[in-house]
Parts: sequence; structure tokens; C-alpha cells
Amino acid sequence: MTQQRLTSYIRSPWVMATIFFCAALAVRLYHLEFQSLWNDEAFSFDVVQQPFTAIQSVLIEKYHHPPLFFYCAHISIYFFGAMAWALRLPSVIFGALTVGLVFFIANRFINRTAGVVAGIFCLISPFHIAYSQEGRPYALAAFLVLGSCYLFLLVLQQPKYIRQTFYVITSVALLYTHHWGLFVIASQGIVVLLLKRSFRKKLSLITLFLPIGLCYLPEFFALRTQITGSQGIQWFWSESPSFKEMYHLTTAFSGTYFNLASSIFALPLYVQIIGSVSLLVVIGISATLLIRRKETNDLRILSVCSFGTLLIPFIISFVRPEIFLWYRYTVIVFPMLSVVLAGFLGYRDIGLMKKGILIIAAGILIATGIFGDVRYASWQKSNAKDVADYVDEVTSSGVSMIIRPKTFAPLLNYYYKGSAVQYDEAYLETPLGTIVDTASAFVYVSLDVPNIIRDYMNGHFIKSEEQYFPGQSHMGIIVGVYRQPPDDDGVKDESKVFALAALPEAR
Repeated sequence: MTQQRLTSYIRSPWVMATIFFCAALAVRLYHLEFQSLWNDEAFSFDVVQQPFTAIQSVLIEKYHHPPLFFYCAHISIYFFGAMAWALRLPSVIFGALTVGLVFFIANRFINRTAGVVAGIFCLISPFHIAYSQEGRPYALAAFLVLGSCYLFLLVLQQPKYIRQTFYVITSVALLYTHHWGLFVIASQGIVVLLLKRSFRKKLSLITLFLPIGLCYLPEFFALRTQITGSQGIQWFWSESPSFKEMYHLTTAFSGTYFNLASSIFALPLYVQIIGSVSLLVVIGISATLLIRRKETNDLRILSVCSFGTLLIPFIISFVRPEIFLWYRYTVIVFPMLSVVLAGFLGYRDIGLMKKGILIIAAGILIATGIFGDVRYASWQKSNAKDVADYVDEVTSSGVSMIIRPKTFAPLLNYYYKGSAVQYDEAYLETPLGTIVDTASAFVYVSLDVPNIIRDYMNGHFIKSEEQYFPGQSHMGIIVGVYRQPPDDDGVKDESKVFALAALPEAR
């Protein structure tokens, strides 16, 4: 009897979901500070260290994000200090909760097999792990996408007041976390319109979107201000919509190739192809099963929500390419897609051949995910720590001055612990030429772009060493150590001072 109770306890969905959560938490806590901070996380640091009441104002003025994640990170920083791991901790927790919820939803609406497979997909996905270890809103958004769609299904089954209330709260929280929440709600609206129900029942469901919209109004006006203020911005990192972009979406979801910061995470090309083909096989068989089965069921509804959330912004990207970033924004849909794709493994009457193909494809995806995890454990997405370590090494040997871009200062100073005096690349109060002329040696940190100041440094000072660090701020970082040239007549050459001081300011 005791053994039966133990077996029953272990097989409880709540217990299994907790096991998945704990496993995901361990995976996402591992090497949490191994990855260097990068620009966007520096922006997050800037925001979360503001007073709690000022966070929304700062976001509206400087950035393009809703505030909920930053409130969570502010609390984390408040209790644990301004550390990279504390900034990333909310993402870790919500990323781990997502894995447990993936199992729970697939187990509840499909069956246990689908729950286990979906949970494993999400647990080991390098794509999801990467964004669960970043001080950005994506892990929280993915959790809320899943929660909103789960509660949406519950409301469709039985519209109890408590379910409706939690659905509205979760959906509003999603909209206050990431703008792609709009596409999730839009996909749910499409589901309501497609349901074979009476007009009265559809109307009662549509009215649920009213309180969501009313609660979202303040953030809507903030978004409108941000869009209006960024009309002239060149979104140089966005890609034009194309087949290549859709192919890369399959490599991201299979965990074989995606961008993070400005670096590319890539497994060998043959693994990318195998992973993408396996994912496309699962999607293809799933699509044929959906088309063949005309009845409306939970899996069909989740499928519309998943693919609708991807398709709507992709269509919009033909007008505004920055709306669809396949290597970043789409991660918020990945956990729900894991439920959908694993769900078809739970179908019992799909034919032995299709079942076998699905199992093989799922096995390959799990294998490529594990392979990707091994690669990710030693891969670096950014270079701020490496730059700081190198600067620390050269300044400890007697170089007491650092010149660096003002925007790079927060990242540099998080890791740099030396005492060398620092100046902005374009120093306003004192001519930069006068400053460098007083130093026997100095370090110049610059972005790897055409730079007249670096050209002047190279032409008028002795560059004793230089090192290149790829990948920061969507471009590389060049660190040079410069020393004063000897004067032939023993008289200091003042011409170099005025020439450098006359250079236009660069920021």
C-alpha cells in the first residue's frame, strides 16, 4: 500500500511539474555569471537602479520596453545588490517556472507522454536557456504567454469568474512585459472568431478583452510616444523578411543557430541542417493532423495561438522589419510551441509510420539540444569582461589613464577594478589632446568603426600593443596601449596637442 501511494505521489502532475522546475532551475543557475554583460543588460542596469517610481518614466524617455520585468529586477537588485546574477535572477526563476508549466499544460490538455516530451524540449533548449540567463524581459514574457494561453483554454472550457479574472490579470501582465503580447491577444481573438459557438457565447468571450484593453491604455500611450520618437532611428540589426529568416527561425527553435547580443551561437552546419529538418518534419506532420481533424480541440487552439503569434508580426515586418527579430522576440513563443509539437506525439491513432517518424524527429531534437547545451557552456556572447581583464592587466603595469567611449563605461566599470583615471572619448571640459599629452602612456578603448581620434592616436603616438575583441555593441572593440614618442630635440611637440584638441567631438 505504501509503495502504491509513493508511486501515485510521484506520478502526480504537480510533483512532476515541480521536478521539471527544479531541474530547469539548476540548469539555468549553472554558470549564471559566466556570460559577460552586454549593452542591453547595461541598459537594464541603468533602469533598475532608478527609484521604483521613476522606472516607467525612464523607459518611456530612453528605451522601448514595458516596465514589469524592470520592476522585478529592481526588487532583486534591491535585496541582493547590483550584481549581474541578481539582474538575471528573475529571468532564471521565470524560465524555470516556464519549464514546469510546459509539462503541466501538455499533461493536462493532452497526456503524460506529451507533457514529458514538451518539458524536456524546453528544459534543454539552448535558445530558452540563453534568454533565461539574461537580464532582459524575454523569460518573463514567455512564462506569461504560456500562462495567458493556459487560462484562455480554461475559460473556453468553463467560463468561471475566477478563471476569467486570472486570465485578464495574466494577459495584462504580459502586455506590460513585452509588446509582442499584443500579437498573443490578437491570436486569441482570432480563435474566438473561429469558434463554432453562438454569437452570444462569442460576445461574452470578446468582452473579456475590454478590461485587458482598458488596463493596457497607459502603456499603449507610452508605446505611441516611443514609436513617434523613434521614427528616424535606423534599426540596423533587423533583417528584411525573407525565407532565410524563416529558416533561421527553425535553427533557433532547434537550438542549433541563433544570435545573442551581437555574437552568433552556432553548432556545425550539418547539425543545424539535421535539427532544422527534424523540426520541420514535426511541424509538417502536425499540420497534416490538424488539417485532417476538423474538430476544435485544445491542441488546435494552442496551435492557432502559437503560429498566429509568429505569423502576425512576420507579416507586419514587411512594413516595419524591426517588429520581427527571429533570434530574440520569438523565444517568448517557444515554450508554447513545445507544448503544441510534443502534443502530437500523444495522438494514439495517427498511424504507426507517422508515429515512428515523430518519435525519431523528437529524439533528434533532444539530442541536438543536449549538444547545444554542451557548446553553450563554453561559448561567450559578449566581450566586456575580456576587455576589462585586458585593460586591468595593462594598467597594472604602470599605465594610469584610460580613454573609452562614454557608452561603454558602465560595462567596463562593472568588471574593471583598477584605479586608472578614465576619460570619455570626447572629453568636453578639457581638450582631449592636452590630457593625453600629460601622460607617458595611456589605454585607448574604441569601437571597431572608422574613428578619426584613433587615426590620430596611431599617427602621433607609439602603439606598444593592441588587441581586438569581437562582438560588443554589434561591432568589435579595439584596445590599444599608446606611449609618448621621444622628442628629437628634447622639446615637447605642442603641435600634436592642438591638432587633437581641434578634432570634432565623437560620442
